[in-house]
Amino acid sequence: MELILFLIAAGIIFYLYKTFQDYLSNPIVPTDKDMLQSQKQDLAIEIIAERPILTPKEKLKLTEYGIIVRILGKLSFTDMQSCILEEKLVKGIIEDMAHDADQPQELFLEIYTESRDEDIQELAELFANETIGQYKKRVKVIEFMFALAYADGNFSHEEEDAIINVAAILEIDNADFNNLYDNFKALNEQYTPLTKEEALQLFALQEGFTRAELDSKYNEFFAQKRQNVLDPKNLSRPYNEHGGQDLRKISEAYALLLSEAKENN
Repeated sequence: MELILFLIAAGIIFYLYKTFQDYLSNPIVPTDKDMLQSQKQDLAIEIIAERPILTPKEKLKLTEYGIIVRILGKLSFTDMQSCILEEKLVKGIIEDMAHDADQPQELFLEIYTESRDEDIQELAELFANETIGQYKKRVKVIEFMFALAYADGNFSHEEEDAIINVAAILEIDNADFNNLYDNFKALNEQYTPLTKEEALQLFALQEGFTRAELDSKYNEFFAQKRQNVLDPKNLSRPYNEHGGQDLRKISEAYALLLSEAKENN
């Protein structure tokens, strides 16, 4: 019996010895696949480590809303002119964006004012990449660009070139673009300036009105007539047929009466 136990123990020891010898002769090495995966992971870590940390404003500039604001800012500063209507339209769309994106209005406004030196074609390319398959949204942005350009009643060559460049990159159909172009041009040519009496009647004011009364009337009318161009339900609603012309009229009346408003006591 003791002999049998001795032989079993000797066999186990011999097996363990042979196994250890085989391991020393054939150490485990990583496969090509393992090495490739490791290198990819290391490279990804290096790329993440080298990627710059963007500020909230820099991140916002790369979003769809940020790009729209940059396009509008570049357009607004092409002729270096502004008016109350253009300022109110810009403020309105920034309020809509800030509310929808849950971002501070101040950031959007900073982006807007800093965009005067941007390349509008590059901005249009960015917006095109953000709106693939969203043709109506692209047309609406072009329409709003026309609204800003015509806000002061003077459609400059610089503004026209900017809108044409953006429309081309966004691949706006010629028929759609020409319809917007002709519509805004015709309305501008047919527009008749208001008289002081018409302006007073429009705001339901009497001689001797105060600045506070004038501002209150204007802000009330503007809020009623302004179209949220970012709202999907407004994508197919023509700007000029749904408040656009009224906004221009009340803005002209406001500017006409502003110099005669009495300061508040």
